[in-house]
Amino acid sequence: MERLIPKIKEIAQKINSTEEKRKRLAGFLKNMGPDFGLIHGLEPDPLKDLKVVGVDGGIAKKSLHGFDCMLVRAAGACFHYKQGKIEKVDYLPSRIPLPKPEIIEALSDMDWAYFTSISRQRLEVKTALDCIDKFKPDFLLMDGSIVPHYSDKPSRSSAVYENYKELISDCKKLYMGAKDNDVCLLGVIEDSRGNSFCRMIREDILAKVKHNLVPELEGILEKTRDTNLLFWVLEKGEKSKTFPYSKKPEEHPVLRDFGDLGKNIFSFYLKTAKFDRPIKVDFLRGKDENRIASVLLAISGHHSGYGLPAPLIEADNVAKLSENEINNFYSHILSFAGNTPSLMRLRREQRPF
Repeated sequence: MERLIPKIKEIAQKINSTEEKRKRLAGFLKNMGPDFGLIHGLEPDPLKDLKVVGVDGGIAKKSLHGFDCMLVRAAGACFHYKQGKIEKVDYLPSRIPLPKPEIIEALSDMDWAYFTSISRQRLEVKTALDCIDKFKPDFLLMDGSIVPHYSDKPSRSSAVYENYKELISDCKKLYMGAKDNDVCLLGVIEDSRGNSFCRMIREDILAKVKHNLVPELEGILEKTRDTNLLFWVLEKGEKSKTFPYSKKPEEHPVLRDFGDLGKNIFSFYLKTAKFDRPIKVDFLRGKDENRIASVLLAISGHHSGYGLPAPLIEADNVAKLSENEINNFYSHILSFAGNTPSLMRLRREQRPF
């Protein structure tokens, strides 16, 4: 490692130099903020009488010689807020839900990856619909986007393409279920790697600005993710300008599968904690985005370095699965089925040296 120190120092200097450029760009954007409506300050919602549900899922999986197996579960945590405080928390299906076991054979590695992700998302969506029916919440927060990621979309020739189509159908049902029950459906992305906001700044804002720094700023934006920039732009309690999830939903690999519904999904960033990165929020157009941000601000950021909403933190605590659980699952299968060739572990997991 000692021989790498000079190269490590060079990398660190490059990172610091790039970050300083982003800070300068952030200062430039802050000055332009009032002219273009880039930043909106907010006050936390008083949470006088509000029900907020967080939904998250967990998955643990193991590949064997002849089979792939997984455990998956999802949970909803409904926070009842009264006069700014949590009065009680209800759970669905329970505080300690049983995971759903799956055993699959004859899938390629790629299709197995698609299948596990789609299975988790479908269970989360089903749980969200059940939470709407049982709790009638004001807000329902999904962990992650309310739109499946394009990397989770298999090709039409894939063995699990029908599973993807069922996921899209489930998501449509969730959108309509939220609308019919007047529930504000939100997707909260804690670690967004998107660049839609930076692209909007580059294409819609800087194109209208006459300044000798513009060419340099455009170059920085091309290599910057939204949260890298907005960490410096936003202060706690500020949200970014709202923007479409996609400028061309009819061409987006996933949104186009939603038809006209895909045109109604919008996003913004919100900084809920002083020393944490902003969260990205996806929502269905038609709801008051400032009210949404105000509620999220009130239920998040109780730790200065971690800004995720409390209902989602609790849902994650309930739904997450450990490596021990999938290992125990495998051991129980082995004890009943015997050590058949199909249940042998992969060689990379049982090397004798």
